[in-house]
Amino acid sequence: MLQKKKIIVRIFFLEAFLFFTAFTFASCSKKISQEQVQYKDFSEFEFNGKILTGKKIQTSYASQFCIYEYQDGISLIDICGKEKYLVVPKEEYSDGLKEAAKVNAVIPRGVENIYLASSSAYSLWDAIGAEEKLGFSSIKENDWYIPKASNAMKSGKLVYAGKYRMPDYELLLKSGCKFAIESTMILHVPKVKEKLEQLGISVFTDYSSYEDNPLGRLEWIKVYGEISGCQEKALSFFDSQIELLKKSISDSALKNNGSSKKIAASYFYINTRGMAIVRGSENYISNMLRYAGAEYLCPKVKKDSDLKSRPTLSVSMEEFYKASKSADFLFYDGNIDSSCTSLSMLKEKNPLLAEFDAVKKSNVWCAKKTIYQDTAQITKIILDVNKIFSGGGEKEITFFERLK
Repeated sequence: MLQKKKIIVRIFFLEAFLFFTAFTFASCSKKISQEQVQYKDFSEFEFNGKILTGKKIQTSYASQFCIYEYQDGISLIDICGKEKYLVVPKEEYSDGLKEAAKVNAVIPRGVENIYLASSSAYSLWDAIGAEEKLGFSSIKENDWYIPKASNAMKSGKLVYAGKYRMPDYELLLKSGCKFAIESTMILHVPKVKEKLEQLGISVFTDYSSYEDNPLGRLEWIKVYGEISGCQEKALSFFDSQIELLKKSISDSALKNNGSSKKIAASYFYINTRGMAIVRGSENYISNMLRYAGAEYLCPKVKKDSDLKSRPTLSVSMEEFYKASKSADFLFYDGNIDSSCTSLSMLKEKNPLLAEFDAVKKSNVWCAKKTIYQDTAQITKIILDVNKIFSGGGEKEITFFERLK
């Protein structure tokens, strides 16, 4: 009878856990997408004197783009309901199509010799086997933390062509570059965008940094699959990563004897003025910690929605202590401050840090610089955090390093 009761309890727990996992993925997605962009319906689109009819490609987590695929290999990418890009077969491309289609740019599918000024996109192109279409970089070899990108620059396959705000126009023109991928930083230097377009270089703006859902950032691989002509590879890669995440977190929780204890965590660094710089409660980093199974601890602000325009928040050490003193784990942002390599160095930044529970238990991990560039590895980053929570071996962790 006792054995039967144990089996019933286990079945109940398993069902409850699976429900909780599904609810977490669904609720996190809904929470992160509170401010949904308003998109027009482009299931019909007028182009070159005829009406194209197509279907909208499903997105599960991203809110900053939508894609329509039409007949004749033509696609429309709508970014934030503001910018529209038409992707056409190479043989259909001509310079006059932009005005005719009334879009921001017309992109020949499979375009090559691309100037990449959005470093977070490189790994997505690499994941679909299209990285060789990238010809130029806005960051230098030593500033790449993705070995493949760094090696490509070393070998000359990827060439430095100036920063986003000061590109080497002469080099790009001389090399026949016709397409640039920019981050939203280009919005701060509109004259650069205008100049590129005047020179016949179409500019595509990557708004993936506006995605508060980390899986939404990963889903931008569908955009680059469309542009590169690797749609099937993009869909396959994205689906496989989501399945891996769901399966691995479920397995991890079951191996952890199904503990339902909510782990508390914070993500921060200390700036030169001694202030704690933390991620907002709805930032993609805080949501990565949630996906890994944590309750994210963050100082309260009057208007947390204001953090949409600034992903980090500067607070006093006293405010940070009040909010995160009881955190089970602390994550230090080593991308911004790489000077903190030990617990003693952390404590030197402010004596109050020695009073944090995570510091006392040596549960402080420093994020490596790679995590901000390697967008295609977001699932593995989340799984790294999950392994940290479940007591996985340090040798199994790729994107974080424990402070000792």
